[in-house]
Amino acid sequence: MSYTSVSKRGPDSRAASTLCRIKPRHQLLLLAALLAGVGGTAWSETPRQAVLLALSHDATIGAAAAGATAAGLQAESVARSALPLLTLGASYQYNSATADISIPVGGQVQTVSLVQQNTIDTSAGVRWTPFAGFSRQAKIELERLSALLALNSVDAARVKVALATVTAFRQAQAAQLQIDTLDSGRQRTQLQLDQATALEKQGMAKQVDVLSLTIARLDYDQKLIAARATLEDALAHLESLTGKRVTAEHAPTELPDTILPSLDIDSLQQIKALSIQRGELAAGRKLAEAAYYPAISVNGALHYGLPGANPIKNEWMLYGTAGISLSWSYDWGGTALAVSAAERNLTRLARNESATRDELSLAYAKAVRDWHAMKDEAAVIASQLELSRSRMEIVKSQYDQGMASTNDFNDANLGLTQAELRYRTQLLALELAANQIDALSGEPIDRWSINK
Repeated sequence: MSYTSVSKRGPDSRAASTLCRIKPRHQLLLLAALLAGVGGTAWSETPRQAVLLALSHDATIGAAAAGATAAGLQAESVARSALPLLTLGASYQYNSATADISIPVGGQVQTVSLVQQNTIDTSAGVRWTPFAGFSRQAKIELERLSALLALNSVDAARVKVALATVTAFRQAQAAQLQIDTLDSGRQRTQLQLDQATALEKQGMAKQVDVLSLTIARLDYDQKLIAARATLEDALAHLESLTGKRVTAEHAPTELPDTILPSLDIDSLQQIKALSIQRGELAAGRKLAEAAYYPAISVNGALHYGLPGANPIKNEWMLYGTAGISLSWSYDWGGTALAVSAAERNLTRLARNESATRDELSLAYAKAVRDWHAMKDEAAVIASQLELSRSRMEIVKSQYDQGMASTNDFNDANLGLTQAELRYRTQLLALELAANQIDALSGEPIDRWSINK
């Protein structure tokens, strides 16, 4: 895998460039714990606290959660549509027309109106479709899966925000680390400069040596200015993620004792989403197949009205009605084509899921190999650091005795500074890599190794 600079994910700076050996996937986790502010009241000092703040602050998570809630309500609404529908009704109608007929009854003529001028009806009933070719069950399943997909989107958003926050925290630690390391090198240079200045006044040191040490110190000053600006940028970025002005704790000084999680590929949001989508396609196929079957509906109602069911008597009447209906239609093969298309989509998704599983497994395995290689590399860098310290002690002793030049001192001092920075940066990279593996493995956020 190629290496890149953390500064690609933040402002261009010297502090970010010190992490150039960190792998790209690992960089995503180097950003998450900046939560403990410079200037003002600090809230948190660990990546975990920073992540908790970011998860509660991020707007995209809130939006995804609102979408999940809406999807859940819609699923419940569709499920309730399968229940019988209760109806209440009332109506009144007036007819101004008149039409009579005379009918002889028992030797007498009785006049009967053929027009009901006042018609009143009240009713309470029920309508239900007990069978619609299994389409209702398919619709309910589609809405349920849609709600699950929305919830999975919330989880995916949480992982994304957690990664960004961890990476921000590590980037802030890297900036602070560069400041500490540069300041240490500057102090060594300043101490030697003070000694050389005093000796130069006594005629025991050359002016060129004083000038060389002064230039070296000014070089450290310039780098410190840039590093502090980088730290402020990193803290500002973390504040935007968490909503708090916080400060990051110092970078680790020893190799982490980390136990890497095993891969639980079915817990990854990508696989969960594909599994849910497969269920949606299966439900869509059932919905298409429902057109093969007829729909059956039943209804019933209790009425109370005038003239009721007997317009001759024209009296208020209580009576009931009930009915059943069956419907079916033929779409000239359209249903068969829709079912075939759904089956092809299921095959396509199954192949995509297989390919995605392979890619995620490979990514996890490579990240684990990289982590172990970085840990071995850290041990080598630690040895280099010890040698650089020994060299610095020897050169300083020789310089104090006039047996080494100012250039020798500056070279040894710079070498020690760089060795310290490389080692501490490598430790940060290991933490970042472990955090990235947490995400790649499907490990829940609350079990990520982000306590420091």
